[in-house]
Amino acid sequence: MLKLFRSICGTAVIAAGMATAASAEAVVQVTLIGKAGTMDFSKSLNFGMGMHGDMKKALMGVNVNPKLVPRGTVKFNVTNLGSALLHEIILAEVNDENELLAYDLAKNMVDEETIQTLAQVAEIAPSKSASFTLELKPGKYLLYCNYAGHYMAGMWTVIEVK
Repeated sequence: MLKLFRSICGTAVIAAGMATAASAEAVVQVTLIGKAGTMDFSKSLNFGMGMHGDMKKALMGVNVNPKLVPRGTVKFNVTNLGSALLHEIILAEVNDENELLAYDLAKNMVDEETIQTLAQVAEIAPSKSASFTLELKPGKYLLYCNYAGHYMAGMWTVIEVK
């Protein structure tokens, strides 16, 4: 009887620990990067999602760690490592990283009317940070900067929520 009691109590402790871990907030570190040099944002550079450009040649980028998080509460800590440019970060749900987004060539920006924005932090100054937290369901999510030319310069990435 004592052995059965210990077994039940041990299982309850493990289950309680797993419930606590499952309800913990996931944290994604987001780094906004602009490579040195003069950038011409007057035309599209074609490094957008689904374009399959050589991202090693992209002038900008969004790095995230981790790229896979559990469903539930997710906190995004965003840091602009750029030396001179303001950036923003927009979070939107997407089907996969091979889809092309509607793009306004005249404005050199993603057409935000065609994609559902879930969260956004605007005007993150160089060497500054910002954060936001929200509940996410399983799926793929795009993080991108939509200042003129930045998205097509490579400033985007996709994360997955399981």
